[in-house]
Amino acid sequence: MYRHILIPTDGSELAEHGVAQGVALAKSLGAKVSVIFVLEPLSELGARYREVLAGYAAIRKEQATSALDGAAREAREAGVSCETIQAESGQPHQAIIAAAKDKGCDLIVMSSHGRSGLSAVLIGSVTNKVLTQAKTPVLVCQ
Repeated sequence: MYRHILIPTDGSELAEHGVAQGVALAKSLGAKVSVIFVLEPLSELGARYREVLAGYAAIRKEQATSALDGAAREAREAGVSCETIQAESGQPHQAIIAAAKDKGCDLIVMSSHGRSGLSAVLIGSVTNKVLTQAKTPVLVCQ
């Protein structure tokens, strides 16, 4: 059925649940996984804030590496083939959709932060955008 599953993560506890679900599904299907962490680029705000932004960017890269390493370890322990992807995009949903297409994934498994109401309207949801724009089937875990 599904042979290659893309699993987006942002390193949060909820996203790690999505990783676990995706890896477990891949194991049961004999599928491989690709795990993606999308870093959003920081805008240039002037010399005064460059050091702060550089520090934040370094922390996010460390978080990405840690989350991807953890997902790869979880997949390896489950006997699932895993590739990790660190991407940079101002539109994470577009990076996820593009990775699914580029890697030939036939399913995206991701968690949702469950925003609703005004929060969802103002902030938007990466999961919702992937759900509504991806041509690849999407399985959402909570």
